[in-house]
Amino acid sequence: MDFHEVYNNHQKLVWNLISRFVFTKEDREDLFQDVFIKIHKALPKFKGESKIETWIYRITINTGINYAKKQQRQRFLGDLLRKSGIVRDKEEDISQKVETGNSLLKPLESLNPKQRMIILLAEVQEMNLVEIAEHMKIPVGTVKSNLHRAKEILKKEVIIDE
Repeated sequence: MDFHEVYNNHQKLVWNLISRFVFTKEDREDLFQDVFIKIHKALPKFKGESKIETWIYRITINTGINYAKKQQRQRFLGDLLRKSGIVRDKEEDISQKVETGNSLLKPLESLNPKQRMIILLAEVQEMNLVEIAEHMKIPVGTVKSNLHRAKEILKKEVIIDE
């Protein structure tokens, strides 16, 4: 089966499906491209056991779900970084940085598991130092120093123009 034929015959189907997952034109174009890259790579393996439309639908839906989850994680991290005072950019600025290839999820990977848990409990769950210490069964001073270190690491990891 020829990729160009598949593309020409199914681009409207893909565009309509991805429009359910993302709302900006730029996001739709990105997702549209991702879907057709996956279709192009997988097309030689398509055995014809189902209709091509069903196969394309499944690829599009799975790609859309993954894309939406990724966007949600990036918004979550942007909110976390703003809330902790590490980043003061507007959401649009953060999403632009993400779109240009700077993953906002990367900085959390530079934290050790204890620091990551402490910053998430403090900034996302809005626990105070005593609650975190009780939850993690560690001294309050350890919580405080790990939270401070985590914020310092994140500040160094996240390059934000102010």
